[in-house]
Amino acid sequence: MTDPRGPSVESGSGTPAGVPVVLTADRSLMADYAMLFDAMVAGSQTSRIPYWVTRLLFAPSGRTRAGRADRAPLGLRRIESALLRDGWGEEAVAVVTPAALERSLGPETRVIGLSCGDPLGRGMNSTTMTAFTGGVSEPSRSFRAFMRRLARLRRRAPRAKVVAGGPGAWQLAADAGAREAAGVDHVVLGYCEGNVAELFRRVAGGERPAAVLDGRGVAADDIPPIRRPALLGAAEVSRGCGMGCGFCALGRAPMEHLPADTVLSDLETNLAGGARSLSLSTEDLFRYGARGMSVRPEALLGLLQAVRRVAGDVLVQADHANVASVSQLSDGELAEVFRLLVGKGRPDSFVWLNVGVETASGPLLAAAGGRAKMAGCAPEDWGEFCREQVARLCRLGFLPLVSLMLGLPGESRDDVAASLGWVRRLSDARVSVFPLLYAPLDGREAFGPGAMTPLHWQLIRECYRLNFRWIPALIRENQRRAGVPAWRRLAVGQLSKVQRMIWGTGFFLRARGHDA
Repeated sequence: MTDPRGPSVESGSGTPAGVPVVLTADRSLMADYAMLFDAMVAGSQTSRIPYWVTRLLFAPSGRTRAGRADRAPLGLRRIESALLRDGWGEEAVAVVTPAALERSLGPETRVIGLSCGDPLGRGMNSTTMTAFTGGVSEPSRSFRAFMRRLARLRRRAPRAKVVAGGPGAWQLAADAGAREAAGVDHVVLGYCEGNVAELFRRVAGGERPAAVLDGRGVAADDIPPIRRPALLGAAEVSRGCGMGCGFCALGRAPMEHLPADTVLSDLETNLAGGARSLSLSTEDLFRYGARGMSVRPEALLGLLQAVRRVAGDVLVQADHANVASVSQLSDGELAEVFRLLVGKGRPDSFVWLNVGVETASGPLLAAAGGRAKMAGCAPEDWGEFCREQVARLCRLGFLPLVSLMLGLPGESRDDVAASLGWVRRLSDARVSVFPLLYAPLDGREAFGPGAMTPLHWQLIRECYRLNFRWIPALIRENQRRAGVPAWRRLAVGQLSKVQRMIWGTGFFLRARGHDA
């Protein structure tokens, strides 16, 4: 076998012997998305939309140079850096696109490291989209197609083992049958920069560790900067959450904040690789640098000022924010965050943030393990508290993308009615609301159409009245700033009109039994 500290070799026949460690992912994770919201839209599609449409409008093929991926998911780039830091040689590790996978496989290949997002379609977004439209979720369809192809290609690397990780690894860990059917030998759960090099050496050396392995993270100060560009121009701002919500995979992982130097280094690496937009990955942007749940505006603003200096006029997007953190910032501080994110864009530019309200019923949220998320707010005041903070974000220029969960354990008709009334009170605001169907993390059956009432469908209909009003405009404006061609922006607009007609009709028919 090739020494992991040295390059791959050639076999006697002259064919490539393969790279010892090959890191890859299915197309839904490896496509060359122009911006973060494109990836979100593509991941929300199902097989009801022809695959070529998603590919053409949102998810063009990832690009390759000398057999290696030009850009790759941030998680794979982090693993790559950890392996290189901990003794694996540059020529012994290859991050590749699905299309270029076979060029890296050979007799010397020992580990195929696979990142997976939603491999079995059991995440809340996938279960929700398939319940609304039918079909199979795009992430699951893409994963299964990739694994079928990998099964054929593994003949090139007969001694290689497939080691899966990533945010969707819990699905494979919880289902031995699905794991074996997919051809996955081992699953690593959680962050693993602290022991991934050791685990891969054991697998490469012929050991047979357990099918499900625990990753070991490192302190935030020791997280290795990426060495090559990440997709979406992504950089971690913080990782984990620590609020303990029973419906969230990160609820028990304490929030740690990456040093500003690491964040900026990752952004600079992305820009040097030609990134057209940048994205800041975190479960709560406003909590950057916080001690526990108490925000530190000076730390957040200091980071964003440095980010904007590095980014110039490039589009910068962040993904998540928490209502309790929003409430601790003044209007002036929120306005400054908006200014730094929007850069030199128009004052009416769309700066969106995912905001997890989950339900307008505080008692239901508390019973579901979400009391820490409420940050001292009395359960009976939760709905109004959230409405006020969402309204503040709207007033200061943000476009909140609010999530509501349907089917939380113990949910009553009054709880659904409370969320419906809450959405209607925001009908004149620049806000979108995305209903999600509760999907237990332990693999139990998700809340689905069979359990939904006409009142649920009325709530969904009200949410999508807002979404169809604002989301197409958001996509157009963000795509324009990310340099997406005009023909693609126009085609996306036409697709949104078709979906609005089809979805709107479906929601209306299903909600007819509710006397609103």
